[in-house]
Amino acid sequence: MDNQEISNFFHQTEIKIIENPSLREPQKEGYFAILRHFSSESDPCYVQLPVGCGKTGLMGITPFKISNGRVLIVAPNLTIKQNIYRELDVSHPDCFYPKRQVFIPAEVGGPFISELKTGANIHDCDSAHLVISNIQQFTGRSNKWYERFPRDYFSMILVDEGHHNVAESWSRLFQYFESAKIVSFTATPLRSDGQQTVGKRVYAYSYTQSMISGFISQINAVFVKPEQVTFTAKGEEKTLTLEQVIEMRENDWFSKGIALSEQCNRHIVQASIERLYEIRKYGNPRQIIAVACSIRHANQVAALYREYGLKAEVLHSNLADTKREEIEASLRNGLIDVVAQVNILGEGYDLGTLSVAAVFRPYRSLAPYIQFVGRILRLAAPAAPFSPANNVYLVSHVGLNDERWWEDFTNFDKVDQQFFAEYLAGDGDEAVIASEDVEAGERTPRMTLRPFMRVLNETVNSYLQRGYLTEINETMIQELFETIRVKGFDPSEFGLTEDMARRRLELASQNDLEIPAYTPLVNPQRRSEALKQRLAPESRSIADSVINRLGLKHAGRNLLKYFLGKGDSNGSVLIALASSAQNKAMGLESGQRSQATPQQLEAALQATADITDQLTKIVQSRLGE
Repeated sequence: MDNQEISNFFHQTEIKIIENPSLREPQKEGYFAILRHFSSESDPCYVQLPVGCGKTGLMGITPFKISNGRVLIVAPNLTIKQNIYRELDVSHPDCFYPKRQVFIPAEVGGPFISELKTGANIHDCDSAHLVISNIQQFTGRSNKWYERFPRDYFSMILVDEGHHNVAESWSRLFQYFESAKIVSFTATPLRSDGQQTVGKRVYAYSYTQSMISGFISQINAVFVKPEQVTFTAKGEEKTLTLEQVIEMRENDWFSKGIALSEQCNRHIVQASIERLYEIRKYGNPRQIIAVACSIRHANQVAALYREYGLKAEVLHSNLADTKREEIEASLRNGLIDVVAQVNILGEGYDLGTLSVAAVFRPYRSLAPYIQFVGRILRLAAPAAPFSPANNVYLVSHVGLNDERWWEDFTNFDKVDQQFFAEYLAGDGDEAVIASEDVEAGERTPRMTLRPFMRVLNETVNSYLQRGYLTEINETMIQELFETIRVKGFDPSEFGLTEDMARRRLELASQNDLEIPAYTPLVNPQRRSEALKQRLAPESRSIADSVINRLGLKHAGRNLLKYFLGKGDSNGSVLIALASSAQNKAMGLESGQRSQATPQQLEAALQATADITDQLTKIVQSRLGE
C-alpha cells in the first residue's frame, strides 16, 4: 500500500466516537483536541492522560480523519510496545476497535499493524497502516531503517510516554521524518532533567477527574511517623524528635541514612503489610511493589518481607532474562506477594493487582515519583470502579523527605506546569540510586558498604494517612460536571453521576487521619531463613565493591593465578573469598551454614563493610606482588 491508499482508509472509514458509550471521556475529548490542532497547525503536540484512562485506545483512533498516510507508533521500551501491539492488533480477540465499538476491522479491511523487530523488512511495513517500534530500532550511527525508509514514508508519528521525546534518538527520528505530524502521549510531561516535552499541550485530563470518574484507583498515602530516632553519624550519637526529623530530612545524607536503615525499613514493611491485608479483604490477589536504592538494598527489603511470611522476589537489570521472565510471570499469576525492584517495573508495566507502593528511597524530583505512583493506579476490579476493592496505598517514611512529592502530586492538577519545570531543572534523580554505595562527600565512584549514618533505634506508635481527594468539595464536583456538559458530553454516557462522585469523596474524607502502628511478631524460624537468604547476595555485593574499587572486570581472569581453585573469573573468585570471610565471621567451617544461629547470621551481615575493606587490601597486595 502507498500513502494515498492508507490516507483514503483513515479518512473514509466511518468511526464511532461522539455517541460511543464504550469510549471514555478523555479518549473522546483528546481525539477532538488533536483533530482541532492539526486542522490549523502542523507543529508537534502532546496529550496528557493519567495511566488507566485509555491512552492506547486514543492512540488507536488518532490517525482517523487526521493522518494522510502510514503511521509510525514509537514506544520507549519493549514492554510498552508489546502492550500497544496487542491492543491494536486486529487479529487479537481483545483488539481495541471492535471491543470499544469504534468499528469492525473485518468490515473496513484494517488497520493492519506491522512490527519493527529482528527479521522484519520494509515489505512487512508496506502492507501495514500502522508500524510499531521501540525507539531502540532507530538508534545507532548506521541504522538500517533510516537507510530503507524514504523521508516521506510516514505521515504521522505517535509517541507513547512522550516525556522521553526530547532525547537525541527521538530528535533524530523527528528530523528525518520532518513532514510527519507528531503527537506524543504521556501521564506527566515532567522530566527529572528539567527538559520540556516536545510539542504544544492540546489536552490534559487530571488525576482528580480520573479518580472521581472511576478510571483509576483512589489513592491514599501512609507515612511512618517516628516519635524518636536515635542514630550515629561521624562517631556522634543523637536522638531526634519527630519535629527534628522533619527538619533534618532536608539533608540528603540524613534521608539516605533513613532509607538504608534496617529499623526504618522494617517499619515501612510493617505499614505496607497492614495496608495489604486491609485491601485483601475485598479481593485477592493484591500485591506490594517496593522501590529500593540499589540491588543490595532491594535484597535487604525483600528479606524483611519474608520474615513476616510474605513471598518476596527481587527484580533488577542484572538478572538473566529467563529469571526476570519467571519472576514477572509469577507476579502476574498472583504467586508473589511482594516485588522489590530497582527502577525496572517502570513505565508501561500495567498490573491492576499491584495495590500498595512501598517507597524505601528518597526521590530528588517529582517526575520519577509520579511514574512510580502510576504503577498502582490501575483498577484491580474494573467492573466495579467505585468499590473499596480499588483503593490503593502509597507507603513511605517521613524521614525520606518524599512527603513533599506527595503534596506536589496532590496539587499536580492545580499548579501551572511551568512551576514544576523551574524546580526540576538540573536536579537529576538517578544520582540518588547511583550514589547508594559511595562514600559520603566523595565524587569518585569508590564503593563502600559502610553506612555514613546508622540508625540505632526508632520508636513508632502511629502512621499518618492522607487522602488524595480530600481537597475536593461540592463546588468542584459541580464545576467538573458542568465542564463535561459544556464540551457536548453527557456524564451519564461514562457511567458517572454526581452521587457517585460524592460517595467517592465521602470515602476520601475519612482518609486524612492518624492510625495506630502495626507491630506483628516475627517467627524466629522465618527470621533465620530470611537472614540465610541474604548471605549470598551480600557476598556478591562485597565482590562488586572490591571490583569497583580496584578497577577490575567481573569477567576478567587476572585474579585466578593468585587465588587458585577459587573460581574461573574475577567475580567468582571474589564471591568465594567473600563467602569464606562470612563463614569466618560466623565462626563456621565451609558447609556448616545450615547450622548457623540467627546471631551468627547477623554477625556475618554486620561484618560486610569490614570484609570488603579486608578483601580490598588482600587483593590489592597480591596484584602488587
